[in-house]
Amino acid sequence: MSQTGQIRWSEFSPLPDKSGFAGMYAGVTSGTLIAMGGANFPGQYPWEGGKKKWYDHIYVLPEGGQWHLSEQKLPAPSGYGVSVSYKDRVIIAGGCTDTHHLTSVYSYRWSGSRLEKESLPDLPQPLAYMTGALLGDALIILGGSESPGGPPLKLALLLDLLNPDSGWQKIEPWPGPERILPVSGVWNDRLFLMSGENSLVNSFGEKCRNILTDNYALAVHREGAQWKASWKKLSPIPRGVAAAGTLPLLNGSRFMIWGGVDAVTAHYRDPATHPGITRSVLCYYPGNDTWEYLGNQDKYPSLVTLPVVPYQDGWLYISGEIKPGIRTPFIIKISE
Repeated sequence: MSQTGQIRWSEFSPLPDKSGFAGMYAGVTSGTLIAMGGANFPGQYPWEGGKKKWYDHIYVLPEGGQWHLSEQKLPAPSGYGVSVSYKDRVIIAGGCTDTHHLTSVYSYRWSGSRLEKESLPDLPQPLAYMTGALLGDALIILGGSESPGGPPLKLALLLDLLNPDSGWQKIEPWPGPERILPVSGVWNDRLFLMSGENSLVNSFGEKCRNILTDNYALAVHREGAQWKASWKKLSPIPRGVAAAGTLPLLNGSRFMIWGGVDAVTAHYRDPATHPGITRSVLCYYPGNDTWEYLGNQDKYPSLVTLPVVPYQDGWLYISGEIKPGIRTPFIIKISE
């Protein structure tokens, strides 16, 4: 076990796969951890001409047990959507396959021997590469794109899980640019939206990745049958953290920021010699809108495109990508 700024890091039981996956869905139901779908390059790496493959598998870790591959499968090989744990269910929203983005929303509940699937209202449009979180009984989804290669969106959606038949409602989006691959976390009945990326055109007319460092807080309330959003712009992140999943809330007072793509690594051109994701660790204190740099975490490689799940006394970083095209089956646990 290692420590960075009083944060404890340890290895959790890894997925029983030699390569690992990016963009998995994951959550906890009845104390059982499930990790599903995702994608990797099973043959050659992308710079060698390898082809990306999506998966429909479901890995199950019962409480006190070991990982095993379920006989059940997702409706389609997919990943890069939103998954949250809610009232003993794991809800999965959107994502993408190898050909298109998805509108499907459904949940799984662990019965003790198998997963029971329940459908929820479809998204109003296909979405992948977004972020999402629960504000009480409201599932909120932010950003994303509608199709492979499609433009990033400035989109905020809400589903009232106490009244799911009312369907998804569009709410006011954040006061900033459109984005894919943002991160989010929840503190004190507010959802914090940070980073992500879009693109810009340079002086030669070339399209470039634009890693965002803005930071917003969202509060929602109901007015009759409608939900209203209230946004506040906050101090920016010292570095980008695109595609680093959910932000763990530690000790009920600070978000930990680890992994993710920043403006430096986004522009590294040769994937075969990529140095990996920056190992710096930041904390954000939402109570007073301040940042703290904790130094580098050098024991474990930093990650992108992965689910980050609250589990027992800590948080789990599940599988993910350590360099372009290279996944890991390892699971890193943090606690305080």
